[in-house]
Formats: sequence, structure tokens, C-alpha cells
Amino acid sequence: MVHEQQPWLDVPFGEKDDAKAAGALWDWRAKRWYAPRPGMAELARWLPAHRDETPPAEAASDEAEPDEAAPPDPAPPDPVAVPPEVLLAEALRWLTEPNVLARLTRRRPPWRVLHAVPAGAGHGDLDHVLIGPPGVVTVTVERHPGQAVRVDGDRFTVDGEDVGHVPRARAQAERAGRLLGAALGGDAEAAPPVIAALAVDAASVTPAPGGELPAGVLVTTPASLSRLVTALPAALDDREIDELYAVARRLGTWTRDL
Repeated sequence: MVHEQQPWLDVPFGEKDDAKAAGALWDWRAKRWYAPRPGMAELARWLPAHRDETPPAEAASDEAEPDEAAPPDPAPPDPVAVPPEVLLAEALRWLTEPNVLARLTRRRPPWRVLHAVPAGAGHGDLDHVLIGPPGVVTVTVERHPGQAVRVDGDRFTVDGEDVGHVPRARAQAERAGRLLGAALGGDAEAAPPVIAALAVDAASVTPAPGGELPAGVLVTTPASLSRLVTALPAALDDREIDELYAVARRLGTWTRDL
């Protein structure tokens, strides 16, 4: 199943039953509640933009005893304990949710996001697939917490040890392009532009002194990926994005034997 990006919800533990009754669903991979579809008014109180607002049922009463102390605010989550997939989902959320300008102009956000996209037998899953003005960005999340990452072309080292992340990410992007091209029309010209991206959870991600960035692969942190992809030159218009997204949502697109 290809999972669409849906609005994340900030649901305190004590309110989980209320949120579930209102229609919220639990994402076991991200360990977060989410709305099954955008615009659900019954879940609006748990949208991140509304968490600073006190729900009427929980508003402090004017008749409260003066010695009643308000419960302390919950401690913010420890960033080290948050999976990089969740950090990336937060960073990408604004790609699919309208900002102030989009609301004023009534223009929907141009980006679409899919999660856990199967890449075929023996090829694993694509962590995230982004579809927007630059085309398609296939995102692989790599975890190297607390370690130093250096990049020089296709050479990707973790604390000085070579790993093969860059060629694998490029191969996944190329395969995604072939699969989407086949689903769109079957020839090379039908394939959309596809860029690979590595979102690396590490203490540092830096280019080697005098080194080069890998061709066709973005290497960055989960929090910075959305900024990089929006800076890519546009290649698709809204109609083409919608057509490509409709094809990418079909499971059969990704399970072809190519």
C-alpha cells in the first residue's frame, strides 16, 4: 500500500481516546496520530497550529479555587529520541499544507508526498517519494546518530569507513523513473525527472575538503531536505504533477517486474 502524507496531530496521552473517537488514526512507524484526510473539523483541536489554543472543555473556570495549580506543561521531546523519519515528516509537512500566501490566493500546495513505497522484490522500500515542480524526489533515510559523515562524489564515509549509500540511492531513483515512465506511457520520454536524496541522521554531514557533491543525489539532514528540494528548478506544471501523482498512488505502478 502506498501511504499519502496526511496531517499529523499533536495528541497528549490523556486525550488519545477522545482523538480516536473523533476519527484520528495511529501511525505505528512514525509513532504519531494523524487525520485520515485533511480538513476534518472534529480533529482541528489537535492540529499543531491549534495546540496553543485551550479547548473550551478544558478552559480554566472563573470559579476555580485559588490554590488550584495548573499542571505543568509537558517537556518537549528529546530530539535525540525522535526517529529521523518523524523529523523528516515534520520538515516536509509544509510542502503539502497551504501557507498563508496559498490560503490568500486559494492555491493548493504544489507538492505531493507518499511514504513507504514498495520498489519491487529485492529492491526494498522507498522511505518517501516527493512529487512537485522539479519532478520526483526519492528519499532514503539513513541513520548514523552521533557519527561524522563526509561526502566526496559517490564516496560516502561514516567515521572514515566507506558505505555504499550514494550508488544505492541513485539506483533506486533510476528504477523509480523507469517504473513511473512505464506506467505513464512505456517509453523513455514518458519518464519524469527523478532525483535521489539521502536524508542522513548524523552528528555532521559535510563535503570532504576539496571534494565534490555526488551527481544526481542530494545529501543532507532530514530537517534541511525540504529547503533543498524547493530550491530545485521547476520542470512540471500543476497538471503534470496531478497526473504523475495519480499514477504514483497506484500500487501496481511500483510492483512491475522491470
